[in-house]
This record gives sequence, structure tokens and C-alpha cells, in this order.
Amino acid sequence: MVARSSFCRPSHVSDRVWGLARGMSLRQLAGQLTSIDPGRYQQLAGEDIALAVARGEIGGSGLVGERLGELWEIARANGHPPLLIKDDGRRGFYRVGPFPLYCFDMDLVRRAHARAAEDAELAGVALVRLTCDYAFAQNQGRGQEGGVISCPRLMSEVTRASTEGLAASGRVAVILKHLGPYQYTAGPDYTALPISRAEFLETVLPRYAGGFEAGAHGVMMSFVALESVPAHADPFLRDLTRARAGPGAIIESDYDAVYELYGGFGYAASPKEAALRAFLEGGVHIDLCSLLYLRHLPELVEEGRIREEDLLLRAAEMLSLKERLGLFEAPPPAPDRDRRLLAGAGTAYRDLAAASVVLLRPTEPDPATLPIPTGPETRLCVLGPLADQDPEDWLGAYSSHANHHLELVTTPLAGLRRRWPEADYARGCDYACDPRDRRGAGAAAREIAAAAARARDATHVVLFLGEPHDWSGESAALADPRLPEIQRRLVARVRRANPGAKLIVFVTAGRALHIPEEVATADALFWTAHVGSFAGEVIGDILAGLIEPTARLSHGLPIGDGITSGFDARQERIGRPAVPVMPGSETRRQRDHWCAYYLGLGARWPAAYHFGEGYSYTSFALSDWALSSGTLSVGAGTEVTARVRVTNTGGRRGTETVHLYYQDMICEERVPRLLERLGHRQATLDPGESTVLSFTVTPGMLAKLGRDAAAGPRVWPDRAPSENPDRLFLVRHEGEALEAIAAFGARPWALPLIVTP
Repeated sequence: MVARSSFCRPSHVSDRVWGLARGMSLRQLAGQLTSIDPGRYQQLAGEDIALAVARGEIGGSGLVGERLGELWEIARANGHPPLLIKDDGRRGFYRVGPFPLYCFDMDLVRRAHARAAEDAELAGVALVRLTCDYAFAQNQGRGQEGGVISCPRLMSEVTRASTEGLAASGRVAVILKHLGPYQYTAGPDYTALPISRAEFLETVLPRYAGGFEAGAHGVMMSFVALESVPAHADPFLRDLTRARAGPGAIIESDYDAVYELYGGFGYAASPKEAALRAFLEGGVHIDLCSLLYLRHLPELVEEGRIREEDLLLRAAEMLSLKERLGLFEAPPPAPDRDRRLLAGAGTAYRDLAAASVVLLRPTEPDPATLPIPTGPETRLCVLGPLADQDPEDWLGAYSSHANHHLELVTTPLAGLRRRWPEADYARGCDYACDPRDRRGAGAAAREIAAAAARARDATHVVLFLGEPHDWSGESAALADPRLPEIQRRLVARVRRANPGAKLIVFVTAGRALHIPEEVATADALFWTAHVGSFAGEVIGDILAGLIEPTARLSHGLPIGDGITSGFDARQERIGRPAVPVMPGSETRRQRDHWCAYYLGLGARWPAAYHFGEGYSYTSFALSDWALSSGTLSVGAGTEVTARVRVTNTGGRRGTETVHLYYQDMICEERVPRLLERLGHRQATLDPGESTVLSFTVTPGMLAKLGRDAAAGPRVWPDRAPSENPDRLFLVRHEGEALEAIAAFGARPWALPLIVTP
């Protein structure tokens, strides 16, 4: 073997770290690339993890709870580097906020994640994984982690703000997951990825862009295969990660995924070869919970199949991350950390929760319905399985340790009783009822009848419907996703029992559900994700008018059960469009055919509620749509500014969100996408106040890949621009852009744009 003194230290590794790595045994070097929790280690190795930590053979772990101080002291006492403790989707600890699915205020997202970083540091967590997956087919379970966001640019903005918040102190690192990604097509969590590299680069990778630009340290790979190459052994994804995250980029395996190159994919002939391919071809730094690196990398070096210098460098890059995070100088875990975590106020989590409740109805202010008066004239009845049955329902997936202290969760019933102390309550029904269970069906019918009776004297009935916490999240894909029939029956029965009461319905889910007619026709309709520990507080304050609704949908809600509605970045125009695009095309179709096309049979089902939709207790008007220039020159690199005036025409202070969409009319080399969202702006205005929102459009924002993906994205100038100019749309939600397309641009918010060479 070559003497280590001859190995050349790379510039992104310090002398200190290089010297530390050079002094390690092969097994200790492999240990720095090994991360495993105590229970899993005991299962695979047959000994307690403390013994391996004492030998310097473990580099990191997940949350280890009460053993954190013990393992920290063992590593220090034996002269080994500290463990790198990792966690998923950091939103707090004992108190959590929501995943930022419906908040378009990126400063608020950033502040909530900066607060989460404080909790992470106190809990001993130094690396947080953020989810960037696609997951917006109804049956998929992991949408609530972020995948339900259908626009890559919005996902990128959310990831950027989250990364900036978490990493602001310099003591928490971020990696993005899962590079693959999961659930790009309908199916269970780990469905195959049947797309090309070009589509991956154009519609998947942009979701991660903001995180990389904000300083994310790397990625966690996925269990999928891109063009039949498993992600954990894919040089393309390896090199892409290094290019985006820079020198020392960290690649972590998913749970036991190195082994699955052999046991799952059959891409390796043995566990040993799986370790070899993950190391060489996949560039994996962190073997999560398989122990294959620890068992096989030293032997592979001795056999000459892996260069010792490469193993040393890989371990040094892990040590460099620990050095950058200050772990070598960090004090031991605070003995009172549990008390301090429990005592944290979590105001930023509460603010994010308040900005994550979407008002879908009424679409115009209706003071007779909302806000609800807090005086004695209001007789409030609270119903539904999510009102108070299980506080954990409001925490959602990956809620850290919040489920260990459910007494800190404010349920909707508790939150409403803070404002309406005399509010009546009945569960009304369970989450679901098996129709084959006759006894259970009978009991359910009686419970609904009793709830309807309690609602008869109410002036306002508030129902909390939807999915409990374990119906979505990892390993929670559903074959038949829908709002359960028993909940729909509760709504209908209450409406019949008291038609004069104001009926206000909250639907909470981790996926895009169809809103059935019984619910859609309520006097008021709110849509929420699992908004965290402060759910009841913010819902009560929103209903009382103390908080103005500002959230907006980040995906469409479908027109029926079991389908995916709306448009997204993947949607190209096709030969049987859902709406006519080119002038004159409407005259070529018979009326009965046009009706079928309008239902989306040729493209995508239209949405019942659109991306960007959401309303407030005040009203806004958009006017004075304009472009600084009707021409954008690719060669000259000019910019165009799109402007719109926003006026608060209502009686309350509120926030409006405006989106910029782009429609490429003609492209000589590929089919253009139907719509491309370029960004959004927000304005918070007092009654009668007005402001102008501006968007800058550059040629690079309109670039796309052609037939030769390796040539990179480019902009194609318009062909016959006078007949078919491109269009920019300044709108409140996606539905208004689609309306303008169907009208061939005959809407004031559709602005012609000619792209020239």
C-alpha cells in the first residue's frame, strides 16, 4: 500500500482534518462514513453501539435521545471525533410548526427554520434533511413533507428559505432529499422513475436549486433508478451533486439503501459489491444503517479495488463538515436541554401555522359568515373527528419529539374555547367507518344523529374533517384516497338539522383531496395541512378575525376522487388540448368533442381549486397591467419588467399574492409547456391602499432544453411573432392564467411578449 505521507491534501480540507484522517485506521475511516442508530446497530452487529463508538467506528447517528451525552463522552474519552447527529424535516422539537406548504411569505419560512435550528442545536442535531420530492398524485403519502407543491420554482424558493434559516447560525448543515426523486408518477412511495435525464434536469432538479444556492451541503439519494441506474450507484447524480453543492459535497444513502443495490435492485452481485459500487459510482459518503461500508471498505482497499487515498479523502470530507459546524469545539450536551426545549415559546412556529390555513370560500368578504362574532349572541357548535379526538393529528409526519408531549398541542376545540368558552362539542363521527361492519355502522349513524341534534340551536357550526396524522406521510400511500363517506354524511346531516346556521368546514389532509359537494357548498371552507402544535390557537384566532388568512394553495385540488388535477411543470401541450391554444383552433372542433376536451381527457383534469387560490376577509383589485417593453432580446440580454397595481378594496388590512406565468406559443425544437410559473410577489395593504408589484423577466428565465440535453438550456426566439407572440400573465391564481389562454389572450392580465434573437 502507498504511504499516506504521499497523499496530497485537497484545498477544501484543512491541515487539521487531513492530519486527523491520516492517523485513522482503515476501519475508523470507514466508520466516519457509517451512520446508524443504536437499535439498528444492535440488530446488525449483535453488540451495543457504545462499543463501536469507543473504537471510533461510528461517524454519525440519528436522534439518540437520552444516550446523546453518554455517546458524546465515550467518543471524547477515547480521542475520537464527535458523532454527527442527523434528523429529518426539522420543524421544531417538542413544539413544531407545519411544513411550509401554503405560506408564500419566504421571510416567515426563513424565521421559522432559524428557530428550528435553535431547537436542533439544543437537541444535539447538526444535520437536517429537507424534502424536495414530487408527490402530488392523490394516492401518494409523502406529499405533506413538501412534495405536494406542484411548482418547481416555488419548491425551490421554499427550500432556499428553509436552508437559509436552518444554516444561518453555521451550526446546522442541510442536505436535500431525495435526489431521484420519489413519487414522480402515481403509485406507492418508491414507484419507479420512468423519465429521461432531460426531463429530470428540467422538471425535477429545479426543485432543489434554491437549497443548493443557499448552501446546502449535499443530498440524500433515493431508492429509485434514473434511466435504469439506481441513484446510489449513478455517476450522473454523483457528479451533478458535486457540481451543485461544491467541493466536499456530502451524499448520504437512504435507509439501508447501499444494501438494496444488491438485495433490492440486483445491481450488485453481493453486499460487498454493493458497497464498492455505492462508494465508487455513487460517491456515497454516509452509509445509513446498512453497515456495509464498515464491513467491506477496509477489505476493498486491501484488495486494491478502492484506493486508500480515496477512502481517506471521503472520510476527511465528513470530518471537514464536523469542523465547519464547530463540533470539535462544541461543549457536551446541556444536561438541562430537555427542560429548555419544553420551555421554548415557538412564536415563529405559530406565525408559520397562521400563514398556512387557506380560505377557499367565501371568495369575497362576507361579514355575516366570517369572522365569527365573539359576543354572547354567538352559539358555537364544534364537530368532527379532527376537532379534539387526537392531538397528534395536527402534528403530521416527521414531527420530531412533539408526539412525546401532546399536552403542548392546542387542538381546534381548545383553541375555539379560548375565544368562545361556551362552545358545544361532539365528535360526530370517527375518521372512517367500514360499511361491512353492521354494528359499527349503526353506532356511527347514532353518533351522527346525536351531533346533528346538538347543532340545532347553534348560530355557527364548525366542522373539522379530513385525514388523521397516520393516513399520510412515509409508507402511507392510499389506494383509494378520498374524504371518507362517514364524514360527508355528518356534514349533510348537520346541514339538514340546522339550515339557518353558518356552516364552516375545515378539511385537513396531507395530500390533494377532492372536496365533495356537501363540503364545497358550506358557507365557509378552509383547507389546511397538519399545521403543528399551535393549530387550535391560530384557527381560533382566524375565525375570530384576529388573524387575517394569507395562505394560498401550492397545488390544485381535484374535481373528483382518485385523480390528479391542475397543471404543473411537467405538462406539455398535446394534440388534443384541454383548452384551445392557437387562434382559430376552436372552429375546427365539434361541440360534443370540445366538451370532452374541456373535461381534460386529452391533457389533464381541470382543478376544482387552482394553484395560488386562497382568499381573505378583505378584497383586492388588480389593474394597470403593463410591460416595460413588449420585446425581450436574447442576444442583447435585455430585461423586461412586468407590473400590476394591487388595491385593497375591502374594509380590513390584508395580504394579496400575485403570480407571474409565462406561455411559450411556438418552439421549433420541442413541444412547449402549457404554462410556466416564473414567481410571485406579495403586498400587505390597509383599506384603500394601493401599490405596484414588479417582476423582472430575463431570457434565462425562459430557457429550456432542446433535443440535445447535453447542450444545456437555451431560449428559442419567436417564429412569426406578430401572429403568435408569447404571453405573460399577472394573476392571482393559475385558473386566471388558464382562462386567458382559453380566451386567446383576450384578458387585460395577458401581456404579449416577443422574444427576439
